[in-house]
Amino acid sequence: MKTMTDKTHMIVSAAANMFARYGYSKTTMGDIAAEAGVARQTVYNAFPGKEEILRAVVRQAGDETYTAVMASWADTDSIDDKLSAFHQYGPLKWFEAICAAPDLAELMDGLHRAASEEMSALDVKWRAALSDMLQDNLRGEDYMSPSIDDIVDFFYTTSLNAKHGVQDATQLRSRLATIKLATLALLKLQD
Repeated sequence: MKTMTDKTHMIVSAAANMFARYGYSKTTMGDIAAEAGVARQTVYNAFPGKEEILRAVVRQAGDETYTAVMASWADTDSIDDKLSAFHQYGPLKWFEAICAAPDLAELMDGLHRAASEEMSALDVKWRAALSDMLQDNLRGEDYMSPSIDDIVDFFYTTSLNAKHGVQDATQLRSRLATIKLATLALLKLQD
């Protein structure tokens, strides 16, 4: 994957704004060009179509979240704090963004094929990061089954799905806190 130029980054950021404001299906390449302050041809030179821009938007958002979580993890040795950081920069941040711009849900839930493919790639990356973090932090700890992969699957899947049916961020925080406590209990690290 090649690195984005400043102009390409500008186009991707403009597309993210437009998708959030109007949704993917209602946003045109012309809308993206106007928001980015570039000619339509410039957008087409950078991306052959809207689907490729969508991929870049989802990839960029995922990379920004991943970078924020990794930076937070570097500042602590506590599994509790690391799980909280994942929730803060992941499910909570994206829930609040979706509440502010409901058309983002179309992208975040992977309803469009291109977004779904990017979300699947991010899923693999997150599961590996969570597994590595737990393995690194549990060396020497006496833990039994379920396996680390099973615990990662439980934590990751329930964390991402916790937003369904909640009324607000407070309710989501409560669900995520319960998921974190259950995960720590599975790891037998709860005090």
